[in-house]
Amino acid sequence: MDIVIATRNIILVLLVISLAFIVTGCSGNGEETHVEEVDLSQELKTVEAFGLVKAEETKNIIIDFPATVEEIFVKEGQQISFQDPIFTLDFPQYVSEIFNKENELMIAGLEKQKIEKNLQGLYRENRELEIEKLTNDLSFAQTVYDQYLSELQGHEKLHTAGAISQQEFDKIRREVEEKKKLVDDIDYQLQEAKYKKEQFLLKQEAENDQLRIQKERVAQVENQLALMKDKLNKAYMKENQVVCQYQDAVIYDIQYALGDIVDPTLKAFTIASLDSLIIEANIVEEFIRDVEIGASAKIIPVADRGRDYTGKVVSISNMAFQINGETVIPIRISVENTDHFLMPNYNVDVFIDLQ
Repeated sequence: MDIVIATRNIILVLLVISLAFIVTGCSGNGEETHVEEVDLSQELKTVEAFGLVKAEETKNIIIDFPATVEEIFVKEGQQISFQDPIFTLDFPQYVSEIFNKENELMIAGLEKQKIEKNLQGLYRENRELEIEKLTNDLSFAQTVYDQYLSELQGHEKLHTAGAISQQEFDKIRREVEEKKKLVDDIDYQLQEAKYKKEQFLLKQEAENDQLRIQKERVAQVENQLALMKDKLNKAYMKENQVVCQYQDAVIYDIQYALGDIVDPTLKAFTIASLDSLIIEANIVEEFIRDVEIGASAKIIPVADRGRDYTGKVVSISNMAFQINGETVIPIRISVENTDHFLMPNYNVDVFIDLQ
């Protein structure tokens, strides 16, 4: 950025000093002429610098879904207002992709519900109660069998002694065999119940695994669908139109023409908010010590020197730069009374009040 530093008071002082030297040189009487020293820092009240208008808030708008530019409402450098249309887009393919993703989510949700119902049914199968009952039945049957077996041993002695008949002995033996069979049947049922419990636990675990997988699947599809819809829910999207998101803005770097297919990797255009204008200027190194943040500034646009704006120094760079052989320090100045005249990249002269 080219810099102009104008200090009228310094020029006047330098002229006075030069005239004093001339008068001294021209005097022929040989008398010494005294020149009074002047503190230039006291004379310097303002610094004039060349500045450039910039918009602090700018955005590169990207259309990151498949679409075709159906209509263009703006031209390069045009000033637009909030919700003014910029492009109309045609994207039936993308609408179809969203519809298919919604169906995929619905199916995934139904499959999840089916697994949850299967698990609810498994939880209702209380295998522990069945095993507990069979264990008690087996214990009772075993006790009865032991009693009958003991009686059989007693009757066998009586039968051997001839105290009871063979018929009576066979009857008691059949009863013992029946009790033994009952014990074996209950034990078989108990073992079968325990096996079913193991299978039930395995099935329950498998169903839980399937439920976890399906939940992850539902969450994944939900995220994919949300991302797809978010691309249409931008502040600059209104149904099938790209619109202005700022109250007052200017649009430039338009990359598309009518009928173009958008490229998700490239910006469509750049939009700058005219409510965020700021002045960027450079101050020569020797004057920067007197410039402070908060210092008042007067701003005069080159395009119309009859206009003037007020502002304040809002930032001073911590690094100096070499520009056109001079060491300068970049500063930024706010614009406090903007109107519709100042635009980004306008040239301005700024006059900064020094401390």
